[in-house]
Amino acid sequence: MSQENVDAIWKQNAAVRRGDLEAVAATMDPDILIRTDPRWPEQRIYGQEAALAWFSELWESAGTDYRLEEVTDLGDRVLARWCWHIHGLHSGVEGEQRGSVIWTFRDGRIILEEFFLEHEQALKAVGLEE
Repeated sequence: MSQENVDAIWKQNAAVRRGDLEAVAATMDPDILIRTDPRWPEQRIYGQEAALAWFSELWESAGTDYRLEEVTDLGDRVLARWCWHIHGLHSGVEGEQRGSVIWTFRDGRIILEEFFLEHEQALKAVGLEE
């Protein structure tokens, strides 16, 4: 099942880059939980509807240029490093934000998405400390 999970992540990333909420929703379990880095304003987003609203707000404020840079297959989980090329649609502010994310799958859908601003924290979360 793990290669299917990796493929699903690449499909989700392509959907994010297109701003396609419907395709992103297709990768998520209805009861998905998103946990963000403790420094982010929203700490927990629960349920597909709330997750899609959260993504939509992020895209509206900073764009959809979210790129996966390194993907690691961990069986029922996938770890990736990402770079978000931010372009404030209203403010015009530009920049980059880097981080990592761990997706956990059940029955081919994402049930948990965990964001980290430091890759070392993500590695620790999956037991791969350097």
